[in-house]
Amino acid sequence: MTLFQDTSGDPRAARSLVADVLAWYGAAGDAAMGNSPGFAARKASLACAFAQIADLPEEQRHALAFAGLLHAAGAIGNAAYRKGEHLAERAARMERWDVPAQGARICEAIAALPAQTADMVRWQAEAWDGTGFPDQLRWYGIPKAAQYLALADCFLRQGDPDEALRGIAFDSGRAFNPEDVRTFTMWFHRHGGQAELLGLPIDSLDERHTDAGSLLDEFADRIDAHNGVGARWRRVAQIAGVTAKALGLPPDAARELGVACRIYGAGEIDDAQVEEESFDPLARLGVDLRAGNAASAAELAQPHAALEAASKIVGMRGEWFDGTGKPYGLSHKRIPIATGILAAAIAYDGLDRGERLDTAAGTQFDPNVVRVLLEVAKTLA
Repeated sequence: MTLFQDTSGDPRAARSLVADVLAWYGAAGDAAMGNSPGFAARKASLACAFAQIADLPEEQRHALAFAGLLHAAGAIGNAAYRKGEHLAERAARMERWDVPAQGARICEAIAALPAQTADMVRWQAEAWDGTGFPDQLRWYGIPKAAQYLALADCFLRQGDPDEALRGIAFDSGRAFNPEDVRTFTMWFHRHGGQAELLGLPIDSLDERHTDAGSLLDEFADRIDAHNGVGARWRRVAQIAGVTAKALGLPPDAARELGVACRIYGAGEIDDAQVEEESFDPLARLGVDLRAGNAASAAELAQPHAALEAASKIVGMRGEWFDGTGKPYGLSHKRIPIATGILAAAIAYDGLDRGERLDTAAGTQFDPNVVRVLLEVAKTLA
């Protein structure tokens, strides 16, 4: 079974799937850096608004949209943000300087992206006077599109638009090309400093060389490595998949469960510890933590059509079969079977080959799910 439904040869539908996965990963990168939800989408839209005023060629504007979306992709796996790393401030600062280059390498490996995307991601932190990173480019050696990303980033990180305007004007000739500052100023006065979200130019993607399911697998691997739980989603997906098959889960629900197995770990990106290292998977004390991580993962995935159904599965995985879970206190048949399978599979992976999982049957987990899961697990040993 493929991870996403067949697009029946519709190239635009295939591109939409790829765009949703890219947007989700961009949001996960924001979470890793501690940016506010939706930051990447706002940055991409604002940078494209500058590019439109400057009349950059359409192909550059399209690449810029995806560069903004993936601006923080390099933060996932970066030692300054990765779990389990305890770096001195100087060492952490040096690692953060490598985020744009790491993001560029990720973009280079995604054949569906417009050709110039990786370069824009790499050079978004370069400064006009040559003091930026990672390559210390300066003056007209910095592409305008990369400067627009830097301007958008600077503007969005300021709480007050007028204060941001003054700060950017002050950095004209140092951090920013004076010509690009004039473009920003023109945008500011035309729109009152209010950024409008723009749609992604999905027709600029080349879906022929990128499968959305394979891309999601790769991104899920990166997130697990960032969280210090290498290949965890693969183990969870394996046990969840065979359990779903044994329980006769319909194909569409099984696909959504497969997606949920890949995206749930994103909810732990901004936590200091891995979930199962904070509390025993069966501990009542872990209810709030699991529900919080579930909500975070669902929030990252919900805005993207290809992941919306899976986000609902993920968002309820903190519910308990007996109704004492979070956030809604659902019980019994009010908890979707796919959610029950996911929750039990995650706990199974966090225990020693499912040790003690049956003790939580009827309280934390659906007893039928636990029974079937433990039976099919024997075939995987």
